[in-house]
Amino acid sequence: MPTETSSMSTGPARDAGADERLVLLEEVDFKWLMAGQGWWIDTWRLHTDSGYASHLLQLVEQIPSTALRTCAAHLQTSLGLG
Repeated sequence: MPTETSSMSTGPARDAGADERLVLLEEVDFKWLMAGQGWWIDTWRLHTDSGYASHLLQLVEQIPSTALRTCAAHLQTSLGLG
């Protein structure tokens, strides 16, 4: 008698995909929150130029937005800049 198998993967591969999606959402939030402050974010450069990324994250410290600061802190951790 055939049995039905689950198509959902478990383990590290699934966790890595979830982590990638979470980082993407954090980046989108960060871009929109920064755009609201008048800053345009180059996401390619955010990933390839650590000086640029660090500068943007330092700018956030001067902006009185709790949502932006929280988002930046999460993104900083996700990008390994902390």
